[in-house]
Amino acid sequence: MATAVQGKFVSRTMSIDRPNSFTSIKEVGASTTFEPTGSFKNTAFLVESGTNYTLTPLDGGDTLTAGLVTGQVYHIALKKVVNGNSTVVQLLN
Repeated sequence: MATAVQGKFVSRTMSIDRPNSFTSIKEVGASTTFEPTGSFKNTAFLVESGTNYTLTPLDGGDTLTAGLVTGQVYHIALKKVVNGNSTVVQLLN
């Protein structure tokens, strides 16, 4: 029969570091123009719904206006989001 012995206690409430995970979300609603500032610097985005958008990448390059898959996460930081009538974009940080 086993007997209890003194040993180290393992805490079950320790937080787990999750590198490459997102910690906050900013929703850019329909018919909205949004330019992220220092208070929310996004590192990725996804188009939640709609197809009427103009997305400007932070580091330059071509403006994204079509061809993105709804619900797909794109690891591109944006400096400006312009949404049309029924389009919603989620910015991830």
